[in-house]
Amino acid sequence: MELTKEQATRLVELHEGNVSRAAEAAEMPRTSFRRILDKPEDIEVTQIPEDDIPVEELLEQRKRKFAYRKTYEAARKLIPVKVKLSGPIGILHFGDPHVDDDGTDIVALENHMNLTRNTEGLFAGNIGDTTNNWIGRLARLYGEQATSTDQAWKLAEWFIRGVDWLYIIAGNHDLWSGSGDPIRWMAKYAGQPYTPSEVRMEFQFPKGKPVRLNARHDFSGHSIWNPAHGVSKALQMGSRDHIAICGHKHKSGYAVLKDSATGMIMHAIQVGSYKVFDRFAIERGFMDQSLGPACVTTINPALPDNNADKIKVWWTPEEGAEFLVWQRNRA
Repeated sequence: MELTKEQATRLVELHEGNVSRAAEAAEMPRTSFRRILDKPEDIEVTQIPEDDIPVEELLEQRKRKFAYRKTYEAARKLIPVKVKLSGPIGILHFGDPHVDDDGTDIVALENHMNLTRNTEGLFAGNIGDTTNNWIGRLARLYGEQATSTDQAWKLAEWFIRGVDWLYIIAGNHDLWSGSGDPIRWMAKYAGQPYTPSEVRMEFQFPKGKPVRLNARHDFSGHSIWNPAHGVSKALQMGSRDHIAICGHKHKSGYAVLKDSATGMIMHAIQVGSYKVFDRFAIERGFMDQSLGPACVTTINPALPDNNADKIKVWWTPEEGAEFLVWQRNRA
């Protein structure tokens, strides 16, 4: 309730003319209290309500928001994946798709989508950058590709809805859309998992020890001698995961590492891109270091963590799928 001039004057009298003490008693800033005291008696301006919610309500909102965020961050640190199939499984990791780019091998992309649909036990993962999504000064590049923005989103929706994804990561091109990311909403309404930048999962099998996957759009770190330097560094200096994989750089690399403390064999993978013809790469003189636009990792949960054949990496997805079928038949 707004303090009247009469009430303010009375408070000053009660505090023997001390305005500061009177303002403190009214739980008001001295300047605001002084303004009420100095208000002309022959005019009264109607006070309009504040244009936003009170600070007390705002604080409650912030507390609830933080509680939701805390629960979310705790849950996504390591997402449990219950594998209901017995025997080995495989994951086809799609490198940066860029489905709308003229230099993208859309035939290979479609073939690999069909491969995951038609192979029992083979799941799909999208490492990010589903479209070019040119924004800002880069939007001029739409003038250099045949696919319009409207067509790009049609292709993106075809791709997102065309496969039952194990994971979909938002790459830097996807994140340029901010909170209005169309792929986020496509994935949500298609019931597909979509996370910004990274996902870490633990596969829990009917038999055998769990296997951990750490997939990111990119791991920090570069080396002219080792294309898989960033992801290798993450395994050696971060969490010990059986598989760590990333994309972003449109080149490939692979390293097999052993944790000396536990004996666990870890696989560090840098996967390429379906965007095989890239004007930017030509302009910058980037060398072709891609082993392919995708790879398959096969996992045999029956083997111990220190067995180098527990996980195998296949740079020709069709070969990986054939091996998985053979492996499952003999399990």
